[in-house]
Amino acid sequence: MKKLNFFDKLIYILNSIFAFILILSYIIPKIKPSILSSISLLSLLIPIIFIINMFFVGYWVVKLKRQFLLSFIILLLGYNHVKSFINFSNNSEYVGDNKISVMSYNVRMFNIYNWIKTANVKDSIADFINNKTPDIVSIQEYNNVENFNLINYSFKHISLSGENTKYGQAIFSKFPIINSGKIKFRNSTNNAIFSDIRIGYDTIRLFNIHLQSFKLRSDIDISSINNDSSKLINNFSDTFRIQQDQAETVIKEINKSPYKVVVSGDFNNTAFSYIYNLIKSDLKDSFYEKGNCLGQTYNFNSIPLRIDFILVDKSFKVNSFKTFKFAYSDHFPIFSEFSVN
Repeated sequence: MKKLNFFDKLIYILNSIFAFILILSYIIPKIKPSILSSISLLSLLIPIIFIINMFFVGYWVVKLKRQFLLSFIILLLGYNHVKSFINFSNNSEYVGDNKISVMSYNVRMFNIYNWIKTANVKDSIADFINNKTPDIVSIQEYNNVENFNLINYSFKHISLSGENTKYGQAIFSKFPIINSGKIKFRNSTNNAIFSDIRIGYDTIRLFNIHLQSFKLRSDIDISSINNDSSKLINNFSDTFRIQQDQAETVIKEINKSPYKVVVSGDFNNTAFSYIYNLIKSDLKDSFYEKGNCLGQTYNFNSIPLRIDFILVDKSFKVNSFKTFKFAYSDHFPIFSEFSVN
C-alpha cells in the first residue's frame, strides 16, 4: 500500500470490500433463507460481484501491481462457483441409441398481455422449438392457447391453474409418457409437474418446476428500485423463504422417484443460492458440465442471471448445452443433450 498513490489506495480499499463480499458469497448456498433471508439477496448479485473482482484483477495486472493477487486468489479458490456463472466447455458428439435432448423454456404465457411489441409470439416459439427438435420440451408459464403446433410430439402432460387466466407447466415428449403427476405448493399459484417417460428399455422421471417469482419485470427501471429499497428487500426476503419451502417439497418428490431423474425449469434463483443447491443435490448441472461463455437465461437489464436449469442424474453423460438468445420472452430457452448410461 505504501507504494500506491492516493487514487490507487482508494481503488484497493474498494477491491478489498468486493473481495470480502465474494468470500461471503461462497457460504451463501449453505445458509437457509428461513434462518437469514436478507443475506440470500447476495445470491442474485454474485455475477456482478464476480465481474467486479475480475475487473480489479485486470486493473492491477495492467499496472503491474501485486495487488492483483487479492481478487485473483479468491476467484481461484472459488473456481467451482465461477464455473457456475461463466464456463468454457467443448460440446461433444455422441452416437448411440441412448441420447436424449431436453429444452426448457419459460414462455411468459406467449405474451398474451403484450409485454413485448412483437406479433405472433406463439407461432414464433412453436417454429423455434420445431426447428431445434428436442426430444422433450419443458415449458413454464404455459397457457392453453389454440393452435400451438408442435410437430411430432405425440405425448404431453399439461397442468394449468388460475381463475381469470389459466396457466402453468407443460411437458411435450416424442417418447411415451406412462405416468404423470402434479406437485402443489402451499399458498402459491406456482407448482411443479413430472412425467415418467419411457425411452427404449429405460424410464426417466422428468420434473418441470416453476418456483416463486420476485415479480420483477425485465424492463424495470433500476432507479425506481432505489426509491423503495426497504420494501424491495422485504419482498425478496419473503420470496426466498417461500422458495425454500417449495424446494423442500420438490426434493422430497425427487428422492421418492423410482426412476433416474431430470429436473428442468425456472428456479427464479441462481446457482449460488441455497434453493438451487438443495434441489441440485448430487445431480449434474448441464451448464456446469458443457456450458460455454456467460450463463444468462433471464433478460434483466443486461445483468447476467442464470435462473433456468436442466439437471440430470449423476450417471448420465452430458454431451452439450446451449442457451439460445431468442427474445420472445423475458427468459431464454436452454437446451441440453445427454446420454443415459
